[in-house]
Amino acid sequence: MKETVVNIVAEYLGKEASEVSTTETFKEIGLDSLDIMELVMQIEEETDCKIELSQDIDNIEKLCDYIEENK
Repeated sequence: MKETVVNIVAEYLGKEASEVSTTETFKEIGLDSLDIMELVMQIEEETDCKIELSQDIDNIEKLCDYIEENK
């Protein structure tokens, strides 16, 4: 799961997956709220999971945990 999400974010940012931190906040890795919404839609398609974002989900690690809990 985490690998899928990291790959989607890396592709979106034009980076290698190894360059994307799973623990830095979305803002720290260069994403704004519009970017996050676009990525969430793409991740929802890939994972077949409806994602309800909240302030608590602020990095890839937490997003992956949310997806695992709500599949």
